[in-house]
Amino acid sequence: MAGDGVLPLKMCKFVDTMTINLLIELLNLSTVMKQRIYTLTLLLMAFALGAMAQLRLPAIISDHMVIQRGEPVHVWGWAAQGQKVTATLAGHKATVRTGKDGRWSLYLPAISAAGPHTLTVSAGKESLSVTDILAGEVWMTSGQSNMDFRLRSIDRADDEISHATNANIRLFEINHALASRPADDVSGHWAVTTPEAADCFTAVGYLFAKELNAALDCPVGIVNASWGGTQIESWMTMGSIDRFPKYTQLMEQLRSDAFRANELRGLANDARFEREVAADRGEAEGWYAPSYDKSHWQPLAMPGLWADAPLAQMDGVVWTTAKFTVPDSLAGREALLSLGFIDDADVTWVNGHRVGATRGYAVKRRYQIPAGVLHAGDNELTVKIIDDHDGGGCYGSASLFYVQVGSRRLSILNHPWSYCVSVEKDNSGFRSYFSNDFLSRIYNGMVAPVAPYPVKGIVWYQGEANTERPGEYYALFPAMIDGWRQARQRPELPFYWVQLPNFIATPKNDLAGLRDAQTSALSLAHTGQAVTIDVGNPTDEHPLDKHTVARRLALHALHNDYGHSDLVCQSPRATGVTRQSDGTILVTFSHVAQGLQCHDRYGYLCGFAVIDAQGKRHCVKAEIAGTDSVRLLTTPNLAVTTVTYGWENNPEDANLFGSTGLPATPFMMKVGQGK
Repeated sequence: MAGDGVLPLKMCKFVDTMTINLLIELLNLSTVMKQRIYTLTLLLMAFALGAMAQLRLPAIISDHMVIQRGEPVHVWGWAAQGQKVTATLAGHKATVRTGKDGRWSLYLPAISAAGPHTLTVSAGKESLSVTDILAGEVWMTSGQSNMDFRLRSIDRADDEISHATNANIRLFEINHALASRPADDVSGHWAVTTPEAADCFTAVGYLFAKELNAALDCPVGIVNASWGGTQIESWMTMGSIDRFPKYTQLMEQLRSDAFRANELRGLANDARFEREVAADRGEAEGWYAPSYDKSHWQPLAMPGLWADAPLAQMDGVVWTTAKFTVPDSLAGREALLSLGFIDDADVTWVNGHRVGATRGYAVKRRYQIPAGVLHAGDNELTVKIIDDHDGGGCYGSASLFYVQVGSRRLSILNHPWSYCVSVEKDNSGFRSYFSNDFLSRIYNGMVAPVAPYPVKGIVWYQGEANTERPGEYYALFPAMIDGWRQARQRPELPFYWVQLPNFIATPKNDLAGLRDAQTSALSLAHTGQAVTIDVGNPTDEHPLDKHTVARRLALHALHNDYGHSDLVCQSPRATGVTRQSDGTILVTFSHVAQGLQCHDRYGYLCGFAVIDAQGKRHCVKAEIAGTDSVRLLTTPNLAVTTVTYGWENNPEDANLFGSTGLPATPFMMKVGQGK
């Protein structure tokens, strides 16, 4: 047991609401009732363990999975206490007995043949089979919204998705979960790449896998755990956070019985809400049908997150609808529906025909409307929105809300929208916390449960949510990397990340400082950084070019982990700044490949600046000097203390590259300093 009378978090998945409520009562009992606590705890444990007696595997060990080739195959799960469990895979067999808690864990010899293979696990009279298993390369991708960014939303998405048929690329998507302590399991499933499945894949993760699959000619599996808007502290292990005195009080609260009791109430409430959503009367009564009378529905402002009462004060299921007009010339044709972003999930119908469903508030909704659905005149759009926590609604620029037929776009905002609530979530009895309110909870709920699953390495894309505190990232980021490596007992686990791209942020967001903190983490062994200062979007924090991002990440993996030594993976990086006798300043670089290049049609090198003794910043002319150096044309009478390159939130003019096309790393460096 974890704490006084507290069951491990995922054990509670197998205990009904009544049992959870009993557990909560245990936490609320006074200390003078120790004998009652002891007795009730034994009864509760007997009930819970009885519920867990069934042979079970974690969600990630399931059909279509990809296992890391060349590594012992780790298989674990749950069964009745003291039971003998046998696992068989590719002619190899291993046996182990469960512990007192019903857990078991074993290893089978490494597999090199791609497969497909079948894993069989038996315990007593029970037997489970996991089929269509491939052995290949497995990578975990993680981070916030740019890693959560879906393939359907990237540049050239339609072409990419239409060609996304590859049984050797597979993805395991981990559903969002928060936990006050490391959970036992996650919710998710393996998906084989098809156009229908790839539509919702993490874009960076899938395109990274595609690069590896093409170069290595072997199966590639991606395990994706990403959550938009999240800070790095939420992704760190509890042990890593404990190293920072600033968070001591929060961690004490997180570990408290009171927090745990509140969390369990929330779990019970979520389970009840899921049952209510499954029994939604809106679908049962056919609210999506044009024939259903919606005249009594309430007016709704669109687009935008719900700000007006009563929607702003509730979570639940809200049905929304509107008309849009199709001219005679476009009737009956295939079309594309764009719905911007929806918080949190949706199911969408056009004229009573279901056209799509998506979960994820940072995912653009783009649905194909089949030929024959649209008719001339008024058509009806109905969107069922499931808001399970925090804000809800459709949001994004008005330009994202349209139906496109051929080259013509028809706005879906010209007619009034209305809504009706079918399910209202009961949030009484517990306090709901945002994902960033307490530390480590995303790691506990989404990463810790899959830490036993062998992977080749980690790919990370996060930092936007920490740009108001970039100074702290210098310590937090390497601590997080160390924590993930320790959890997997692999101190040399490859860890590659995306440096934040250019973006016009608010003055309180210091992207330049955050980028430098990311660069500083390269001091850790077996790390790599994909510089993307040249492929961002100044007006959009979520740039659409994920191909370049994935390609640059793949260069690190191929060069460092797969023996492709001919590939250059590192961007040019400043190694020293020296003042010359003629007053100019020389900046030297490493990782220049065949030499530095200026990507400007007229040859003007831009992006460099100097800071004088009074702290004033001066833009300066610069020129490439030899293979690995840049000369800044400063005058002897200017007392320069510091040199910067690309040191802005949106350094659009930064145009220094290595000969292989990788952009130079932004930096700030003191004169006389070397790295």
